Amino acid sequence: MCYEMIGEFLGAIVPQINKKSANNKKYIPKTFKGLIRETSVYKYYVELKEDVLTEQGFFDLVKVPNLRVAGAGQFIKNIRMKNRLRLVDIAKIFKSGLSTASQWEKNVNRIPLHSLINIAEAFGVSKSTIYSFIDQGKLSLKNVTLPVKFEKIIDIIPYISPQTASIRAPNVLTLLKCSMETLSEIKDTLNVTLHINSRDKRIYSRDLYNYLTTFFQYSKVPKIYPPLTSEARFWHEEGVDLKRSIIIPCLQSDGCVSRPNSNEYNYMIHFDGRNSILHNYFVDAMYYEYDLLPTSYCLYNAETKMYRTSYTQKIVKTIVNDITKHSGNTKTSPASRQTIDEYLKEPQPHLDYLISAPETEKKIAFRIWMSTEGSMTFYKTREYNKRGIKNEYLCPSLMLACTHPVLSKQLQQIAKQFNIILTLISSKTNWSGILRLKNQSISACIEFLKFGGFIKGVRISKNSKYHEGIDKNVFLLGILEFKKRERENSHLRKLKSKQVHYEINKIIKKREYNSADFYINHFS
Repeated sequence: MCYEMIGEFLGAIVPQINKKSANNKKYIPKTFKGLIRETSVYKYYVELKEDVLTEQGFFDLVKVPNLRVAGAGQFIKNIRMKNRLRLVDIAKIFKSGLSTASQWEKNVNRIPLHSLINIAEAFGVSKSTIYSFIDQGKLSLKNVTLPVKFEKIIDIIPYISPQTASIRAPNVLTLLKCSMETLSEIKDTLNVTLHINSRDKRIYSRDLYNYLTTFFQYSKVPKIYPPLTSEARFWHEEGVDLKRSIIIPCLQSDGCVSRPNSNEYNYMIHFDGRNSILHNYFVDAMYYEYDLLPTSYCLYNAETKMYRTSYTQKIVKTIVNDITKHSGNTKTSPASRQTIDEYLKEPQPHLDYLISAPETEKKIAFRIWMSTEGSMTFYKTREYNKRGIKNEYLCPSLMLACTHPVLSKQLQQIAKQFNIILTLISSKTNWSGILRLKNQSISACIEFLKFGGFIKGVRISKNSKYHEGIDKNVFLLGILEFKKRERENSHLRKLKSKQVHYEINKIIKKREYNSADFYINHFS
């Protein structure tokens, strides 16, 4: 309210309350930024907003919407009596009804904080004095204690997050992971009830929610910045459809999607794999195709010995529907307690989307499949010359694990387009009767190398007896280098398989192998 309006009612009345000397003003730091929590994808921060503290160091509570004060009746009455005003005068000055002003003074109803401060300042009492009364407990905010001084909340502010509030319940605050001692401090400091269940801990308070969002800014900063791979960026810039070439192949080989019957928040996408580099390709593809970062990135599970990247955001429902519309399904075998007939009644996965895709996308998708489910090894084949002397030769073996009858035949069809002839290997113990696809020839390895081979950086898993941790492409080059030497040195043909493994490892360790182009030219 302007002072001209006040003058119409007060005339020459001079406030009797003395102000503190300006020389005694206390200045405090105006900035604060703290790390709340950290995930594999984001860092979450809480930061003090600008211009929310008074010069005396109080939170400027009048900025908080709909805040009301209890116990201010005597203060209002003292102001009125000292300035010889009637209650009706107070009501007229502040444009409230007489009954409303009466209820404020009798402490029947809580007074809006902004109205109390207007009354105080109109008669020379600073709002910092009001804040001081609240800090001392002479005035209260009733159901919740909102600290007026920053130092009283600094220790607990990192554990209270209004950012996770539901749209349906906008006054919910989630308590982040903390000790029982901290929980007790939060309860005592704020005078609130903690609602604790098996999933989370919450506080329900409109005033506290408004208080925190008024004075603090909550932000999250990504820890990962796509592109994480140069190849994915190049393919994207060249107009390659990364959904067909990376996302669906990753999910059909080493991933899964969850499609619940209800609750769109339960839709999930997971990509699992022992090679963290493939998670980078998957994250890049999801970022370029759907403009989305994961919920969790490359988390290692000691039991499965795999990394997992997950997407659980609300938009995942739309993405899952889009992916399954193109691929039929990403589930490639029956669940643990599901019969084969039950599984076959579900929508089945297929590669129809890839059969008609451009050649570049087929090649990338095949490389993804080989990098997730493929492997490289060798075996020794025997030959006898006219004298009956036995010779053994190294023969490379390219394999791709796939048990689904439709997927395996379509992968076989795609590989054939690149002159890689894959043979279906059967298994009576497997649900489909199919175990893997296989080719035992140098020519297949050379054709595979012509369009990139395995994804660079994908390494042999810990299941390998001899070659754990070696880059799959480097291992392939090591095999080809040994094969080249074997043709030149008959002594190498006499080595047993175990010795050949060690020789190939020596070639790789000493970097005695050549480039892919060298072997493509040498064996073509």
